[in-house]
Amino acid sequence: MLIHFLNKRNSLLGLFLFFCHYTHAQKRFEFTYPQMGTMFRIMLYALDSAQAMTASQQAFRRLDTLNLILSDYREDSEINRLCRTSGTGEYISVSNDLWRITQESIRAAHKSDNSFDITIGPMTQLWRRMKRQKQLPTDSQIVQARAKVGIDNISLNSRNQSIMLKKQGMRIDFGGIGKGYAEDEMMKTLLENGITSAMIEAGGNIVVSDAPPKEKGWKIIINNKDYWLKNCGVSTSGDMYQFVEIDGKKYSHIVDPKTGIGVTELRQITIIAKDGASADWLSTAVYLMDKEKGRQLVKKMKAKAP
Repeated sequence: MLIHFLNKRNSLLGLFLFFCHYTHAQKRFEFTYPQMGTMFRIMLYALDSAQAMTASQQAFRRLDTLNLILSDYREDSEINRLCRTSGTGEYISVSNDLWRITQESIRAAHKSDNSFDITIGPMTQLWRRMKRQKQLPTDSQIVQARAKVGIDNISLNSRNQSIMLKKQGMRIDFGGIGKGYAEDEMMKTLLENGITSAMIEAGGNIVVSDAPPKEKGWKIIINNKDYWLKNCGVSTSGDMYQFVEIDGKKYSHIVDPKTGIGVTELRQITIIAKDGASADWLSTAVYLMDKEKGRQLVKKMKAKAP
């Protein structure tokens, strides 16, 4: 009996020593890749460069796939093919990714009193044109664009995973959730490849998994304060760098779906939430909402706004 106990204790000691060696043997690697109009950066810990390279390449391939589904800039993207069927009264079968992100986006619209709305596409398209022309859209242009906006104009058929866009001329814009969703999916790919500690950053969006070896979390600086985070998403929405100036007035690149106008009260909002997609849409919604309603939404979602 004593011998059995000693053997068991030695086995546990050996397992503990192996775990410590495995943890400390991991090295930090970093990879970058341009996509979705920004630079995606992966920082991860792996046993060797081969594992790190394989995992990051798989994650970037997943990103490429999502760009072909979600991009409103590519005419051949799945979402733009769906938009070309708007107003026909037809349900169109869609991929698992397009189905999931659309479901999440509809839930986000309802939770945010439609401050977040992926059907804002006609308005963002209009403002992109006006930005190039350096002039404000006319009242009639805004009215025409707003007539095509509204989350209730999306109909889902769960029986065959299909979507119908009810109004002709609808355009879907995943700009307020797409990067966060993509980072979540990339993180899943890293985990499938044995990477448990990683950070993915892309244009104001961050997703982190387990803490780096011997650390309590990933160090993220928000408003000049250090945060040590793990297994969550962080997103910043604002107009410090992305805005259009017309006639001496700055308009945010974030357009309010209720008014059709880019916000002129320039500010910045950072959200820490359970995952990248949630942080992404929350930061957009809270940026546009009344401050008190925004605080209530953050609390309801069990998120943080440092």
